Amino acid sequence: MKLTVLASGSKGNATYLETPSTKLLIDVGISHRQIKKRMADQGYDIDRLDAIVITHEHTDHIKGLTVTLKRHPIPVYVTEKTYHHMYFKTKENIDASLMQYVTTYETFTINELQVTPFRVSHDAEDTVGYVFEEAGKKLVYVTDIGYLPKTDLPLLKNADAYVFESNYDVTLLFTSNRPFYLKQRIDSVKGHMSNTDSAYNMTQLIGEKTKHIILAHPSRECNTKELALSTYTEVFTDYGIDINRFNVVVAHQDIPTKLIEL
Repeated sequence: MKLTVLASGSKGNATYLETPSTKLLIDVGISHRQIKKRMADQGYDIDRLDAIVITHEHTDHIKGLTVTLKRHPIPVYVTEKTYHHMYFKTKENIDASLMQYVTTYETFTINELQVTPFRVSHDAEDTVGYVFEEAGKKLVYVTDIGYLPKTDLPLLKNADAYVFESNYDVTLLFTSNRPFYLKQRIDSVKGHMSNTDSAYNMTQLIGEKTKHIILAHPSRECNTKELALSTYTEVFTDYGIDINRFNVVVAHQDIPTKLIEL
C-alpha cells in the first residue's frame, strides 16, 4: 500500500492511494488538470484509476469531480446524503449511475481493498472518514473533523499510517482578522481540529504498527508547518511518546507529499 497527498488545505484536497489490487483517489477537490499533473509527476497514470471515494460535498473536496468523471467514468463511492447535497450544477454534470452509495460503519470492497466509512463531526451533510485495509496494511484517512468520539477509537487504532487533520493553531486563529463567527465555527465540534487536539487524539490512536502520520488540511492563515510539528512534539513528549519513532509529514496545498509506502 502506498499513497501521496496531492493537495491538502482549504483550497482543495486530493489523495492518491494504491494497493496491490486498487488505485483510487480520495476526494477530487482540485482541478482535473492538476490531479493528472501531480499524479504524473510522481509516475502515476490517472487513466488507471479504479475508483474515487468522497468524504463530503464541500467544494474543496469535489471541485474536480465533474471533469474527472467525464474523462474517466469510474465508480464514485459516496454516502447518499452527500451526493444529494452536492451543488446542483455538479449533479447535473455527472452520471448518477456511477454513484455507489456507502453506509457508515458498513465495510465494502473495491477489488481486494476493504473500505470502512465512519462518521465525522463536521458542518457538512454526512461527512465521513475512511479506513482502508489490504494485505495486512491499514490506512486511516480523516480530515475536516471537529471532534473524534471515543466510540470510534477501536476502529481507528493501530493503523500503519494516518492522514489526520491538524488544521489550525489556536492563538493564530483567534488573533487573525477573520470574523468572530468564523473563528467560532472553525473551533467548534462541527468545524476543524487544532494542532493540539490533533496531537492528543493521535496519542490515543497510534500503536505498534504505526509508522507514518501525515498532518492534513493545514490552514494557510492560521497554521504553519513549524507550529504543527512543534505542537505534536510537545504533546507526544507530555504523553511519554518519542515522536522520532514516526515519519511525521505536514501535507501542503500546492506540493504533493513524497510517496509514502506502508
